[in-house]
Amino acid sequence: MRVQVGGEQYALPVEHVHEVVDLGEVTPVPGAPDSVLGLRNLSGEIVPAFDLARVLEIERDGQARRLLVTECNAQRVAFAVDDVINVGPLAGTMQESESRHLLASTVLDGVLVGVLDVDALFDSIAPEVGR
Repeated sequence: MRVQVGGEQYALPVEHVHEVVDLGEVTPVPGAPDSVLGLRNLSGEIVPAFDLARVLEIERDGQARRLLVTECNAQRVAFAVDDVINVGPLAGTMQESESRHLLASTVLDGVLVGVLDVDALFDSIAPEVGR
């Protein structure tokens, strides 16, 4: 699945995406780090929501509009993104990345796309989700 965050594009394996929902109403958590948007009730399940731009330490152009509800090792969290671009396989030559959140990168339609390492994303937010 390919998403837009700030002026950049990222992809992550669709098997880690449980669902995509509108940002909706997120309840702030007092004293939480800047990357934590708050808690989101999704069909009765309370899921922590994180700003993916802040986790990746990039500038956001506008407002996040969607939440990617992701799952890794039976832990579910939501990441706020600007938009979902498409769902499908990534074509192109993958280049290894030295970023702690990326597995690789590739160029699609003239745009650099970073392939997110879901385990690394979850590890970077571990203190906030009790992992």
